[in-house]
Amino acid sequence: MEYTRNKGIFLIDTLQAKGKRTFTIEEAQQVLKLARPNIRILLSNLKRQKRILALTRGLYALWHPSERRWGIRPLPILDDLMKFKKTPYYIGLLSAADYYGAAHQKPQRLQVVVPRQFHMRNLADLVISIHVRMGFSDQGLEQVTTESGFVFYSSAELTALDLLYLQSASGGFGNVCMVIKELLTKLDPKKLRQIAEQYPVTASLQRLGYLLQHFQGNITLVDNLRQIIKKRKPGPVALSPAYPKKGSLDEVWRIIANADVEIEP
Repeated sequence: MEYTRNKGIFLIDTLQAKGKRTFTIEEAQQVLKLARPNIRILLSNLKRQKRILALTRGLYALWHPSERRWGIRPLPILDDLMKFKKTPYYIGLLSAADYYGAAHQKPQRLQVVVPRQFHMRNLADLVISIHVRMGFSDQGLEQVTTESGFVFYSSAELTALDLLYLQSASGGFGNVCMVIKELLTKLDPKKLRQIAEQYPVTASLQRLGYLLQHFQGNITLVDNLRQIIKKRKPGPVALSPAYPKKGSLDEVWRIIANADVEIEP
């Protein structure tokens, strides 16, 4: 037992000395020179002691004592995890809005957007939430440096569109309206047009155009979205999918105004 404990301490010390926050079973074998069955026993003991956390099959994170109450900080390990899963990703929705200083309340979990759902262990201890976006692409992403490398965030323009696509994950329609109003000064007309032309969820373009016009946003932003909507010729959509599809129809944006755009002063 003492031998196993010492091996575990040696493994953690060695990985920390290399500045690593995550490691694979193969990396543990390279450090300890043990057979795979023995490595699995040792890792199981470390998990029980809350020294490491199994992120997904074959990948582990070092668990700092300061994180044991609230969970592992996701930013230092996120890129490693997604590379291991061979999954593109970006930090989006309210987490991205918070990065741009536009979220009224910091989300309790880091919101990560991916192209498809996948299984991952111990999400509660990792303090992240996974959201799937239809028509995922790498357009509109910002690479941001962190203490352990870098991560990807959605741009302000992509964030605005995603918030309207995934309203239920973004605090509901009222909260989305407040966040988008805060994002107005950060939206670049050229970037928004490039992203909007490829964005697959036309309803989000319609809703964003309607809100930008309501907030009297940059005229170029509004005109660019209006031109894209005109080309796509979409059917009517509800301003908020959470409410009944009843209300007056805005002919320009093809929006059924089934919710009031009310912003707290």
